[in-house]
Amino acid sequence: MPTVAVIEDDLPTSNQLRGWIEAARPGIVVHQWFDRDSAEAAVARERYDAVVLDIELGRERHAGVAIINAINKRGGTPVLVVSAMPAAIYRSIMKALEAWDYLQKTAFEEAEFTETFLEILRSTAVRPAAPAAAELS
Repeated sequence: MPTVAVIEDDLPTSNQLRGWIEAARPGIVVHQWFDRDSAEAAVARERYDAVVLDIELGRERHAGVAIINAINKRGGTPVLVVSAMPAAIYRSIMKALEAWDYLQKTAFEEAEFTETFLEILRSTAVRPAAPAAAELS
């Protein structure tokens, strides 16, 4: 079963995203992380099929950017950015960082999120798995 990380510091939003993911793909494993340090440690040790990520975590305005960079160094797990930051500015920045897509909070519905998320999972089902850290040493 796929494993997904939801990295979002706002508990109600994190739980809503988790609920949408679980409804879209029953049985999926969802890990929730609420701060940069925990999220970076998780992406370093776990092999996620997808990551749903907020850019701003707590007082760190661009914590999500650092996490995307850490994910990319490990093999490029697809990242769906869900943030309140203006899409007109941040969508192109996130694409440059190789994020899968960018959804601006309050500007999308559950159906759009679900469609984008399931598209990501379909893509991970056909791409080769990245080697584990132990295999690289």
